Amino acid sequence: MDEMSKLREWRADAPTPDRARLAPGRRRLLDAAGTRKRRRLPAPGDWRVVSGAVAAGVTAVALLSTSLGGGPGDGTGTPAADGGVQTAQPLVPQARASDLLRKAATAVAADSVPQPQSGDWVYVREVRVGGSEPDDNSPNVSESWFEYADPEFEDWNEGDDHSPREGFEYLAALPEDPDAVLQKARWFYPEDGDRPDTEDPGAGRSDTELAAWNFGSLGLLAGTVPNHPRGQARIYEAMATIPGLRVADTTVMDPAGRRALAFYLGDEVDADDGPFRDELLIDPETYTYLGTRYIATEDTDQSRYGPAAEEGDVVAGTAVLSTALVDDDGERP
Repeated sequence: MDEMSKLREWRADAPTPDRARLAPGRRRLLDAAGTRKRRRLPAPGDWRVVSGAVAAGVTAVALLSTSLGGGPGDGTGTPAADGGVQTAQPLVPQARASDLLRKAATAVAADSVPQPQSGDWVYVREVRVGGSEPDDNSPNVSESWFEYADPEFEDWNEGDDHSPREGFEYLAALPEDPDAVLQKARWFYPEDGDRPDTEDPGAGRSDTELAAWNFGSLGLLAGTVPNHPRGQARIYEAMATIPGLRVADTTVMDPAGRRALAFYLGDEVDADDGPFRDELLIDPETYTYLGTRYIATEDTDQSRYGPAAEEGDVVAGTAVLSTALVDDDGERP
């Protein structure tokens, strides 16, 4: 039985998930109370079709017990001058996360650039957990179509719900300087969702104060469909500079059951999330964007997506299975 049939059995009585929206600064993986006309577009970092064993699981399962990635901090050791083995010192949490993101930037920058046209539609197939049914955390597969060049979602007609064309072109035009990219990301995804009245929203705040906003807005840009490889690389480079950035010591499971690197903000950054944290998920081999998770960091009697959660529980999440450019609404690749 294929995974789509299995998931339909699991969710036979569940309603279609609402088109929730995310917003930087108050970012949640799935905002069940969203009021926009449609949800944002999640997407992988390039146009390779990715699919996973959806039925493999949806909770935070560590697959590896060793540090991820090569180079400094992989713990493999190097030959010493006396012929012995000199063990490499692991990177501190911030440095390790930044190192991985810079490696990711180099990798995705080499990907081919998609060539969307104004008459195209964007097809997205994804799996979600949480959000629409707080007491049911089963995975739910859905398909969506979005007009690439949709004037209704351009020029801030729907706030910071941008059309795929706006997102793609914005990514393509991102500058090289990481600080400038952070500024551009905050402008494209402001805290309140409305068009900023300044080109540098958040000016005057400390880097630590801006950390949650920067992380949230860059995460949303990373999920742009279609995604521009050079812009994606600059997103990763800018994210590497955020104070308090961390990456999980081992790979985790994304909501589709695939291995993922999980990036998040450390406790020293107040993201106003309570006993929960947002995670950005990236493929550990291709470094493409996979999705997001919202997990409990301690046992709690009340969850945003359910009555209770235990430490480590994934209370909401989204994993992109495949994307494509198609000719018409409802057409599958």
